[in-house]
Amino acid sequence: MFSSDMVFMGLRWIRHSYMLVFCSMASLVYVTQQWGMALPLWVNNYLNDFLCMPIVLFICRYAVRRFKANNEIRLSLPLILMVTLYYAFYFEYYVPQVNPRYTADAIDIALYFSGALFFYVVEKEYRDLI
Repeated sequence: MFSSDMVFMGLRWIRHSYMLVFCSMASLVYVTQQWGMALPLWVNNYLNDFLCMPIVLFICRYAVRRFKANNEIRLSLPLILMVTLYYAFYFEYYVPQVNPRYTADAIDIALYFSGALFFYVVEKEYRDLI
């Protein structure tokens, strides 16, 4: 069976490592696309949409912590949802209307919110265990 220490260590590893892993994955997808290499359809079209919000929210939290000089600041669920809603509106409604390179996709919206949920759960569960 799993002990609470094992769960805590697992969440601690995820919390401290996911940003490096997510940024590496997003960069690898981008570089691979720029080189014209074939990727599986779901990776090419959807992986970065899931990775986007955890990366953006992590950067937002980092910036707020630096500006406020307070490493205990957390992003609230309403703020996370508002930032995600903004990204969904901007990239899935506005940008496709002004740039033919972009297309609106409901799956992208679901992935933005899934990524935001991942960020919220990892941050909340880790904080609740400390």
